[in-house]
Amino acid sequence: MKADEFLESVYLGDRACKAIVLDGWSEEVKIRIDSISRLRSGTWNYDENVRDGFLVFEGVDHISFDPPGRIPNDEIGAIEFLGFEGDRFTVVVEIGSGYELGNYVNVKTTIRAKAVAIERPGEEGARIRE
Repeated sequence: MKADEFLESVYLGDRACKAIVLDGWSEEVKIRIDSISRLRSGTWNYDENVRDGFLVFEGVDHISFDPPGRIPNDEIGAIEFLGFEGDRFTVVVEIGSGYELGNYVNVKTTIRAKAVAIERPGEEGARIRE
């Protein structure tokens, strides 16, 4: 499944980013999310709900945060697919960052990667790709 099609099947509404893991040696960015759901063929498949799972970007050669300095730690907004360039694609994941009352910003996290998958907690390496 192509990355854009896969991401269209992922539902993250009212969900929160719990952590972002940057693994330089494995060229991966893993976003830990409190709950990940999938929509397939126009219907929800609740059997695929993954609690405390990871949205994993593989083959990453770029990540940036705008504004810099803020740690994403709250609700996940839109995932904007920017397109393919060669064997990689670029997405912007908007993630809230809140520390104090009235000091909330949305952090645009730009990632360029070769592939995307979902990983269940405790099942590293056994990833959902379709």
